[in-house]
Amino acid sequence: MPARHEVDLDWEGLAIALENQLPESHSYLDLSSGQVVTYTGMLEPPDPPEPRENYLYIPPRPSREGYRTMQKFIQTVEDEQLQKQLTQALVGRGAFRRFKDCLLDHPQERQRWFTFKDLEVYAFAARWLEQNHVVARNQPPPSNGERPPRPVLGMPGRVEIEPGGDFRLALAPYDRPALVFRPERAALLVIDMQRIFVDPQGSAYLPTSQQAAEQLGQVLAAARTRGMRIFFTRHRHRYPASDGGSMSRWWRSLILDGSRDAELADGFQPREGEPLIDKCRYSAFHGTPLEAMLRAGGVEDVVIGGVMTNLCCETTARDAFVRDFNVFFLADATATVDAEMQRGSLRNIAYGFGRVMSAVEAIRVIERQASRRTREEGR
Repeated sequence: MPARHEVDLDWEGLAIALENQLPESHSYLDLSSGQVVTYTGMLEPPDPPEPRENYLYIPPRPSREGYRTMQKFIQTVEDEQLQKQLTQALVGRGAFRRFKDCLLDHPQERQRWFTFKDLEVYAFAARWLEQNHVVARNQPPPSNGERPPRPVLGMPGRVEIEPGGDFRLALAPYDRPALVFRPERAALLVIDMQRIFVDPQGSAYLPTSQQAAEQLGQVLAAARTRGMRIFFTRHRHRYPASDGGSMSRWWRSLILDGSRDAELADGFQPREGEPLIDKCRYSAFHGTPLEAMLRAGGVEDVVIGGVMTNLCCETTARDAFVRDFNVFFLADATATVDAEMQRGSLRNIAYGFGRVMSAVEAIRVIERQASRRTREEGR
């Protein structure tokens, strides 16, 4: 008779792992803690941590289960036209994305779908646990689905994105929730948190930067507490005639070295051992030692927050991607001039360059890794 394990289960982590369909991502359940450990960037499942007998491989939920869940949901839809659209969406390849796309213009039904799916996944997880002789001492979290979107006036079906807002619905077709960064191999890039953008007296002050700064500050504090690598960038021009380039041709003014605008904002001063990268282009990699410093530190994952979302942050994210770093972008710890630009940038990143996540989710990943390290050191 196989051993029976009783754990305080990370239900949410298990559900995400079961829903993962990416061939380069693999998860294990820690039978001693109930936590889920995920590895990315590997086509074959890696060996679990030692002792191996404490870890149970989590296979993805079969696609047929996902189809069955969608079919069951369709039977609960009262709108006949939507019911037909959803049924047609299930025909052929790409059914899962088409199904979600059909719900984009039906926010209440979309919210109901997330709740319905969560319950189905938790039920499947319970059966999987029973088959593997694992008993959860706690119950699954209540499932209320995604929050309904806040519509933009005059633009039906659109979702307004702003720091702290509900970005998940807008990104749902492209999200890869199973992808999480590995704090021990990651670096937090704090992009251009300077007075020009963050200080109300700054010449290019962004009102949205206040909430983004609060969220990014919390991620920064968690990263510092847990010993994660941290890099700051500062945009400035010493000699605009020679280092201005296309920036000086595009913008009426530049951030001049030595000016108050160029100073880092309160709360975002590097500490000892936290490099400050000076740059004069959107990308933090262009003409700087950042890549070499990241490689030297064994960094493979970069977590990006700061300003402006669609300029320096997004360009740095794209540049990191083409240099083969895994990119994680903080949706509510970045800021730009308006919600439309924020939304567009986040969708671009999620579609082709990296995983978009919230500050709370990033902090949870950092603290979860730290807790696991503490348990391993205590053995």
